[in-house]
Amino acid sequence: MMKIKSAIALGLAGCLLFSCTALANPSQVDNLQPINVEAKEVIELKESSVLTPKKFEEKTDLMEVNITIPVVNGLTDITYQEELNNLIASQAEKLKEEITAMALEYAKEAKENNYEIRPFQIYTDYELKTDNDQVLSFIVNNYTYTGGAHGNIEVDYYNIDKKANRAIGLADLFVEGSDYIDRINKEIKKQIEYRSQQEDQYFFEGEWGFQTISENQGFYIKDEDIVICFAKYEIAPGAMGIPEFVINLDGFKDILKKQESSPIIIEGLEIETIVNENNVVMIPLRKAVEQIGFEVNWDAADQSVFLVKEPATAKLRIGDEVYIANHKIPYILEAPPVIINNTTYVPLSFLETVLLYKL
Repeated sequence: MMKIKSAIALGLAGCLLFSCTALANPSQVDNLQPINVEAKEVIELKESSVLTPKKFEEKTDLMEVNITIPVVNGLTDITYQEELNNLIASQAEKLKEEITAMALEYAKEAKENNYEIRPFQIYTDYELKTDNDQVLSFIVNNYTYTGGAHGNIEVDYYNIDKKANRAIGLADLFVEGSDYIDRINKEIKKQIEYRSQQEDQYFFEGEWGFQTISENQGFYIKDEDIVICFAKYEIAPGAMGIPEFVINLDGFKDILKKQESSPIIIEGLEIETIVNENNVVMIPLRKAVEQIGFEVNWDAADQSVFLVKEPATAKLRIGDEVYIANHKIPYILEAPPVIINNTTYVPLSFLETVLLYKL
């Protein structure tokens, strides 16, 4: 089964990343004049990487900011990619604005009460969890300190279907109407019971303890698993940080949703796919290859198709798993070409393996 997993709901966000607002020394807070400011923005892009870092650093008497967010590259739908990057940037901008406002208010109180300033802090970074042909999964960690004994951490979860160029929620992984919530709840409760027997593991009990996951539950994809995550203090003391529970999907095969209706995007064109009896994703040949510039020639007598985009060529025959590239190079793919409703379908891998077209 093609492993299309999940993603948080994606909204449009057009604001610019980081307004670079400088914070004032408390003795000058009425005029809001910046002092001792060291700010720099560094953009590092490596085109070969699906995630590249965008960094922002700022240090004032009131606040220390060290933010590194991911810039997503290489998706086949540029519009969606821009929307996703705008969302990530806007989340960081929103956090910076909120902490900036709190720091300014704190500066006023400090001036009025003549007490020592402890700088507020923002540290943001990200972790790549999964990157394969189908799934991109990563998290963005946001640590903030606004006074007191401890700081706080919040995590944003991003799980992207790279073929369909869209975000899908936890519910979208499972057959509609299935009992996936109850089954995941049982697995989490089982893990909590086991982990609570260890000396360094503590979870709230009773009405404050874990009750159920939500349809908008935070999670990420790692290998063949989904990892369900909870906010700090949500189901356990702060010392437990962000509680995570690994859920192996092998135990959910009977309710995992198949991918029949998952489209792919080729050069801006959405193309519907089908899944054969062996769970191989198949694409309509003519629609897909003409979109990338190949001429399609059908030989009815031979039941074969010859593709040309000088100097590249490819040949395939209905029912034959061997695909020929450039007149001589044979490739055996996971399924032969088939005709369904007068349309020839080939495995999705045909594009990358035979035509060398990177999705």
